[in-house]
Amino acid sequence: MPVCPSCNYKENYNFCRMCGTQVRHTFTNQEDQLFYPLKDRIMTDDNEPKHQAILSHTHDLVCAITEDGIYEYASPSYAKTLGIYPDELIGQHVLINAYPEDKHLISTILANMSKTKGASTFEYRKFHVNGTIVLLECKGAPIVTATGEIEGFVFVSRDVTEKRQAEKKIQNSEKLSVIGHLAASIAHKVRNPLTTIKGFVQLFSETQQTKKTMIYRDLIQHELSQIEHIIAEFMSLAKREYAYTESLVMTDLLDEVLKQFEPVTEVKNIHIIRHYPKEHPLLISGQKTQLTQAFIHIIQNAIDSMESCGKLAVSIEKSARETLCIVIKDSGCGIDSKRIPHIGEPFYTTKERGVGLGLTICNKIINEHNGFFHVSSEENDGTSITITLPMKTPELYVVEV
Repeated sequence: MPVCPSCNYKENYNFCRMCGTQVRHTFTNQEDQLFYPLKDRIMTDDNEPKHQAILSHTHDLVCAITEDGIYEYASPSYAKTLGIYPDELIGQHVLINAYPEDKHLISTILANMSKTKGASTFEYRKFHVNGTIVLLECKGAPIVTATGEIEGFVFVSRDVTEKRQAEKKIQNSEKLSVIGHLAASIAHKVRNPLTTIKGFVQLFSETQQTKKTMIYRDLIQHELSQIEHIIAEFMSLAKREYAYTESLVMTDLLDEVLKQFEPVTEVKNIHIIRHYPKEHPLLISGQKTQLTQAFIHIIQNAIDSMESCGKLAVSIEKSARETLCIVIKDSGCGIDSKRIPHIGEPFYTTKERGVGLGLTICNKIINEHNGFFHVSSEENDGTSITITLPMKTPELYVVEV
């Protein structure tokens, strides 16, 4: 097998898939040349150097596959984007490492392109070798012979993971901003008459009353306290309190929150499972009070969803993008898939006496800490909430201490 003159990589293509250097081949007969890989057949001597330069230096994923979906060529950029070397893909099916829910989409698009002989643009997900999910925007076109037959496809894919996350974050920020202004307006309008009502109820309670009247008075005071609680949550949405930041050890913060729930978990016999990395400390930068409030809301919801003898798993994972993924999973009743898109919307709740602002406030706090908030659940199979926060380097932490 010929060897690349630049990097000594053994290569049976007419240019090195690792560095892009041209590798010359000789053929003993015409039959060998006919069965040479598809990528080599579509490149001529005139434009070959130009194609080599493009394929070697592009960040996009370029591949050629057969009509059956088998890789015949993959550009060097696969190593950087997905962590897999191009030669490992040759002979593999295009669905390798594809996200399970997207495999049907890819197969359907390939079938449609074979039928229509037209190009297609779509988005799909693949797994990086480190386990993270990469969102790809893909443009594909069939390779049609002079006789009108399809002998394969060419695809160009681009990593749009960070782009889509940024777009989602902007949309989320705009939505929270509108909610905040609305909440501030409502809270201001309600607080003034509420103060007057509370004053007269307090004045009324100082007079001599019958037992029945005292029951009514206590009921009124209880309901007024509920209204005050709702107004306080409204003001939490309206205020942007995330200003002062400090270095926080994520494991310590979660342990402090979980300690507050020990009396409840003991009564309900809920088993708490912690999965923390051995690496320490796992640092983030943020406001402790705000993040504590967010995790209290989430864990309270998890405990409320479980009967006795439930399980609450709290895990921390460090991703390749220098972020921490905090996953809180319960064994509760779960949430209907149709309701999940509405989780975090103001006044949307699955509880009988819930207000529907808790997770909205959580979403706001996480968003202000440059993080992401994701809910996944199946009915009768528990709920998993994933919070992604940017890490802070230990070196900065040492200097501050």
